[in-house]
Amino acid sequence: MSPRRTAQTEPWEHASDPALAYAMDQLDWLRRAKRRARVFTQAGDFLTLLSTAATVVVSALSAPAAISASLAAVALFLTGFRQAFNPNERWVTAGVSWLALHQAVVRYRLTPQAARDDAARQALIDRTVEISAAENRAWAEQRRATQPLPPGTSLNDAQAAPGATSSPGS
Repeated sequence: MSPRRTAQTEPWEHASDPALAYAMDQLDWLRRAKRRARVFTQAGDFLTLLSTAATVVVSALSAPAAISASLAAVALFLTGFRQAFNPNERWVTAGVSWLALHQAVVRYRLTPQAARDDAARQALIDRTVEISAAENRAWAEQRRATQPLPPGTSLNDAQAAPGATSSPGS
């Protein structure tokens, strides 16, 4: 199934329980996001450790400087990637969102079929939208936090901006 769908292909449109189908679709998306972030986190951590250790070993073996520099550059790149994209934070955020939505789906499914009225379906939809919105807000805030300051702006200017918070002692 393609992650990009048109309005005509939404899975909940023709489902017997559209609210549950919508929640399950969102749950599946969060599961994939969680897995992707976990893989990036674990692979990045492993490769950073490996390239850092290899840099030391290669230097100790008196290998050509180009090899040592290349390994150090890989470690530096991976560190920068982690700081810029923060896959660990993404893993945590997606995991928390997945768990919250999973619990809502389980509660809904444990409700007897006869009791799944319009109010129960609307509650599931509202909870799904709430969780998705919170997850998107967390992602956007994390992205804003890693964006560089505009040219000509100092950190002091950014902290003095409306809505900015300053740390104690600054």
